[in-house]
This record gives sequence, C-alpha cells and structure tokens, in this order.
Amino acid sequence: MSAPPKPRLFGPLPRDGPWTALGLPRGPFAAILFGSIALFVFAGGPLWAHLHDGHLRRILISYGAIPVAAAAALARHGTLTWGHLLGATVVLGLLKLLATAVLLAVMALAV
Repeated sequence: MSAPPKPRLFGPLPRDGPWTALGLPRGPFAAILFGSIALFVFAGGPLWAHLHDGHLRRILISYGAIPVAAAAALARHGTLTWGHLLGATVVLGLLKLLATAVLLAVMALAV
C-alpha cells in the first residue's frame, strides 16, 4: 500500500475562469493582460521615471493593443466572434485599468 500524496501548499491554477466565457484559454488571457500592463509601464520610458508627465501616449498604446491581441488570440483558437471580441476587450480593459491605477498610485506615493 502506497502512502497518500503529500498536500501541496498551493493547488494548480484553475482551468476555467472569466477567460473561458470570453473564448480565450488561460495563457493568452494572461499574456494579453500582462502585456498591456507592460506596455503601459514601459511605453515612452519607464513609468517610474515619468510619474508626473502626461500619460496619454501610454494609455493609447496599452489600451489599443488589447483588441488587436484579443482578436489575434481568438482567431488562433477559432472562437473569434464580435461578442467574444467585445467581451474580451472590455474585461481585459477593466482589469488593466484596475491594475495600472493601483500601480500608478503606489508608485506616486512611494516617490
């Protein structure tokens, strides 16, 4: 008789989530989200070096990449429809808004 498996500190990442309803697998969903956040942080120079400058270019570039990347990912996985594209763009945009607002506030308070 073999011993029961040791409990893990963290379980596996969920396979289903908000990305499932949007027609995207977990990997592309996360890649688009973190890629758009990275664009916001690094477009036009590192964010921490330009905290008090205008952010319009960062905003336009980082949000503009979301529907393009979502359309490409949805097409690659065969789930490209207007509904999926709109849903993915809105959900990813809102998550990015939340993440970048918190990130910008933390950086501004730290300096």
